[in-house]
Amino acid sequence: MDNKERMIVLVLGNSGAGKSTLIEAIAGKEVPTGIGEGNTQRISIWESDIWPMTLIDTKGFEYNLVQQLKTINQVKKFTKEQIKAEDGGGIDAVWYCIEGTTRRTFAHNIELMNKTIKGWKNIPVFAVITKSYSGPDEEENVESVKAAFYKEKGINLKSVVPVVAKEFKITEDNIVPEKGLEDLCTQTLNVSAEARQINEDNKSRMVLEQKRFSAEATVAGATMTAAAIGAVPFPFPDSLALVPLETGLAKGLFKIYGVDFSGDLVTGIVGSAAITNVAKAALNALKTVPNVAASIINAVVAGFFVFALGEAVIALSEEIYKGRIDKNKIDEAVKFIEDKLKDNPVLAAAIKFLMDNLDRFKDKNAKQIIGETMKSVKGIAKK
Repeated sequence: MDNKERMIVLVLGNSGAGKSTLIEAIAGKEVPTGIGEGNTQRISIWESDIWPMTLIDTKGFEYNLVQQLKTINQVKKFTKEQIKAEDGGGIDAVWYCIEGTTRRTFAHNIELMNKTIKGWKNIPVFAVITKSYSGPDEEENVESVKAAFYKEKGINLKSVVPVVAKEFKITEDNIVPEKGLEDLCTQTLNVSAEARQINEDNKSRMVLEQKRFSAEATVAGATMTAAAIGAVPFPFPDSLALVPLETGLAKGLFKIYGVDFSGDLVTGIVGSAAITNVAKAALNALKTVPNVAASIINAVVAGFFVFALGEAVIALSEEIYKGRIDKNKIDEAVKFIEDKLKDNPVLAAAIKFLMDNLDRFKDKNAKQIIGETMKSVKGIAKK
């Protein structure tokens, strides 16, 4: 069976909750766990011979905080690697295993699960009550699990399914047979269409988030370089000194997003008169600030102008990446950049922050001022 036809199910739960036993029953093959249960130390992938599913077995959550973080990071790293792979599996659904014999559901455990799958928004989750040997307690356990899940926001809980993954002998005459496996698999497959769409949406979002992370690092570096250039005494708005930096920044950001750009597009953005006017307006605003050296003013304007330009190019790149803007329509692309820079909230906030903190910046250099000001406006840039 083609892997693309299989649902990819991430199996999570506390150490010893019976994840590996459940996977063994669904996969139709032995899953080695070492001596006893709770010994899965790394992520393993199992393709079921019975159901159209690929099951991802994970290291169980432990009581130790360090071990909990290791499990969370392990899963996050694995799923990111899945997205980058050529077949780009991702995750379609989650089975969260809770041991039925404990008769308690700890809110902290569900919180750990939520942190682990935080990147996979709205992914279908099935709470699996493993080792559900006691019939009289089953209904109470289901209601208890539902109540615990509903307290934790942001989880797309589809169902709570009690299972016995492996026949359990209480006495010679009292044997609890397997149960709930078909119900669990059927319910999971029934949401496959919804799950795959959510999976695709999540993968697209994560890819963009990764690109944005790389792009913002590039912009931050260019901002500091611009500040260093701006600190040199020259009339900033009329200088061509920043053009190579702006050009390289635009090209670098387009490459991060895989935009096949033309020279005309980059030239149109960097050479726009409207864009230069934004820098002049910012400089004029800062000239009114008393007791601030001209070199500091130039550095702040240069740095934050390049920062704002970088954020605008990121926004344009994302629109091109999503197919909302045609990169060949240069006038439309340049207009988009100009609109982003016009009355730019980042520049306005940076100027205000500088004016409000003159005493604080009195003995600091341009790099220090830029660094502190960037921290203050970081949230505005993302809005």
